[in-house]
Amino acid sequence: MVAGSRTARPDEAPIRKRFHQHVFVYTIGGRGLIEVRGQRFLAEIGSVVWLDTAQAYAHSCAPDSETWRYLWMGIEGHGLDALYQFLGVQQSPLFVPREPGIAQGAFEAVSGYLAERSPATDALASAAISGLIADMIAPRLIGKAAAQDDLGEDRLLLVLSAMRDDLARAWTIDDLAACARLSPSQLFRRFRDMVGTTPMDWLRHERINQAKRLLVAPDAKVSAVAAVCGYPDPYHFSRDFRRVTGYTPTKFRRDGGY
Repeated sequence: MVAGSRTARPDEAPIRKRFHQHVFVYTIGGRGLIEVRGQRFLAEIGSVVWLDTAQAYAHSCAPDSETWRYLWMGIEGHGLDALYQFLGVQQSPLFVPREPGIAQGAFEAVSGYLAERSPATDALASAAISGLIADMIAPRLIGKAAAQDDLGEDRLLLVLSAMRDDLARAWTIDDLAACARLSPSQLFRRFRDMVGTTPMDWLRHERINQAKRLLVAPDAKVSAVAAVCGYPDPYHFSRDFRRVTGYTPTKFRRDGGY
């Protein structure tokens, strides 16, 4: 997870580098020119651009704008690829959040958390990002739900946010179904259709991603990281961690990550 701010000018070359992350760009001044697969879009003040930087893209200051000032963050997360596809972001990468001020606050908060790291940094940043994504895509989901007989995809966003905000909780399918106001079988089916995997598999990957971030911190203890990430049993944690990453938690910590 990375974040920052930048001011681009018309005479500067477009940024095209492949970072293999999902990058969100919030315009705070001027206008930006976004290119995705041959299509061009203008990023105006208050809009958020969602880019999958594993694919061909470019962004730069619009030629008729003196500058383009923006906040940005790059993130990874299990399910983002599926959500990107489900929402048709490649064809329409611009979003207008319901509350632009809240969106800007989320970008600024994430940058602040990353600048002053603490054991709570990743949890706080993840919570801010979850709120941002839920707010910015809600209008599109509402339109999509109306077009698809109100399938309730917005309810699944509540489930995603709830799990990400409390990874330590011993979630069950019944808990998640109640959160979504769906039956367990409906939740399972709709979650798989939207995200591309099951709720518990998504949760497992989110927990392990969080654990990877915490394990590289100075003086990190495997048992403490396991508990924070929803594994009261260190053996269960070690087994899942190795299954997902190919490393034991101890080796991952000793090597400083991958």
